[in-house]
Amino acid sequence: MEEPTTGQESPVPAATPSSIDLHVFLGFRPTSQRLIVHLSKLAADASLEAAPTPEVKAFSDCVYYNLHALGISLVFHPVAGYKPKTGTSRADLQEDQLRLASIDVYNHEAAIDPPSSSSSKPSPSRPSTKPSFAAFPSYPIRISYPSNTIPSTPQTLLVDTKTVGKEFVSALGEPDRKGGGEGSMGIWTEWTGIGLMVEYASGGLQAWDKGGEATWKVLSVFERGVAAGKDDDQE
Repeated sequence: MEEPTTGQESPVPAATPSSIDLHVFLGFRPTSQRLIVHLSKLAADASLEAAPTPEVKAFSDCVYYNLHALGISLVFHPVAGYKPKTGTSRADLQEDQLRLASIDVYNHEAAIDPPSSSSSKPSPSRPSTKPSFAAFPSYPIRISYPSNTIPSTPQTLLVDTKTVGKEFVSALGEPDRKGGGEGSMGIWTEWTGIGLMVEYASGGLQAWDKGGEATWKVLSVFERGVAAGKDDDQE
């Protein structure tokens, strides 16, 4: 099928004039016209004439389309048994066998340090080199989550470059999963049911003590209910 089965119907992101919901981007293949429309809207917000050409980094379990000028990475997962070879160029990828599984937004105002080793990164295949990303052009990012009083009426958290750890927890509650904080590794929290993982600019022995006041450095949105973060005991 050309379009995802995640319920997207609108050709433009479901956003108010002052916020954007990135979850509506998920599920599309790289060549989907609807995804192209979404990215074109971001490019317009960034005062670009068109969406930039992505830097593609392929691995067997995922393919990154890094859009540096938009401050984001699109993470596609192969489907139907497809396993691209590491280092495959975009021209040689079977893009009809890729679906957008998550979006990483890089906070250009936070220090983004590359992980010290492949065993200390919260995302299973995130590139370990330090990328240079411009500012994301469409803040605030709108995160929808269930209301405690009226479950059928979602509430929203608006995230900008200054949002800190305690603000996420105050709105979303205690995370379903979390990790990091050892050595130079930053801490991360995940709300699996909401489809959100947040990495913070806080590491070292007192990382969790400082985490409440730490700004986020990478915000990842993904399919709700599918765990994305990497447990500390995973290789």
